[in-house]
Amino acid sequence: MLPNPFQKQLPEFKDTDPLKNREIVRELLGPEGVHKYRKILGDNSDSNLKRQKEVSKEDLLAMAAEARSKIDTLSRDSVKPLIERLVERQYNSQIQSLQEIGFLEPLVPQKKKSFTFFKSKEPEETTPEKLGATDILGTFREVPSEEAIKNHFLSIPNIKQKIDQGFTRLLIVPFGTSLDTLRSKTGELIKKHKKANKLLAEDGSSLELDTATPLWAWDGYNNADKSGALVYYPEHFDKENHNGTTKTELLSGAQPSQANSSTPNTNPFPGYRILLIQEDTQIPREGKGTAKAGRDSLEAGKSPNDYLELLKTDQSYSKELGLTPEDWLTLFATNLTEKNKVINDWQSNKDSINYLVGSYFPGSDRVPRAYWGRGGRRARLDRGGPAGVSGDFGVAGAVG
Repeated sequence: MLPNPFQKQLPEFKDTDPLKNREIVRELLGPEGVHKYRKILGDNSDSNLKRQKEVSKEDLLAMAAEARSKIDTLSRDSVKPLIERLVERQYNSQIQSLQEIGFLEPLVPQKKKSFTFFKSKEPEETTPEKLGATDILGTFREVPSEEAIKNHFLSIPNIKQKIDQGFTRLLIVPFGTSLDTLRSKTGELIKKHKKANKLLAEDGSSLELDTATPLWAWDGYNNADKSGALVYYPEHFDKENHNGTTKTELLSGAQPSQANSSTPNTNPFPGYRILLIQEDTQIPREGKGTAKAGRDSLEAGKSPNDYLELLKTDQSYSKELGLTPEDWLTLFATNLTEKNKVINDWQSNKDSINYLVGSYFPGSDRVPRAYWGRGGRRARLDRGGPAGVSGDFGVAGAVG
């Protein structure tokens, strides 16, 4: 579609610092803002400026804050239709998939009590059905609404950039659910798909299955989220100074440490992780990645330490999170439900084993990793050392 020549264009946001971009100041704050801008820079070519008193540091900061606020508003308004379409297109199908897997279930409706002395022939009223999951604390957590998820993504400052970089696939993770439960239901799903001849590799070929153990997991995963052996949002893979948070703490209202720039500011949905991931779930091997909208693919071949540091410090990956075992199981199960295909089929040589750097086992100094193993004919939840490097191991980022 050709651009409308009569439509007023928003200012370019390549440099949103009002002190460095006069055109943004003029567009957002008008002539007075430009006068202040020039005064600060010591530009006295305008005789009117000579009659103005010096602009204080406080005035300067106020002007910058005002401009940035208007920039944020314009940016949010411009991306809102994009977010709405993205969520509306996927929300219902995602909920349906999670129900089919058994990750979401309805809360049994409660009958309303009646205090009449006579039996009524009319049907008894019930409360509306709620859909959600029960967490490890025994609390039923209703799944977030479509509108709440839209507002959540709109609150992320660089969400337009991340969408342009390919983060367009919605993933609703029932994070509060017991990890053992998610593992069990995923194993059942794998067997169901094999029985229906719908267990496929990423290239569409049929996969063999060890039906006795369709999903293998290292013993350290057993009860790990309930016991606190597994922590989330680690700042470092360090047994003593990881600064991670347990699932119980997160469900009780604790927030991850803000020293890690790759952690969310707040969790508006206790019991859930609401993410955008890339549509292509494959992790490219070293040298096989591509660049998109200023972001290079996270290629295999680095250590978990390296990947965590990249997510924390490299602006190309700003606001990206590492996955957790709960995220991976949800992605694996929904992908199998919707496409009949497994993920992280590393022996295809086109994908890689996925280090789940959004989580950590401090007691054993191990980082979770997950993949489909053709040799063992099953999915695997494994672990590896933080400094280990292999061309078969990589990381997938998410936004949330």
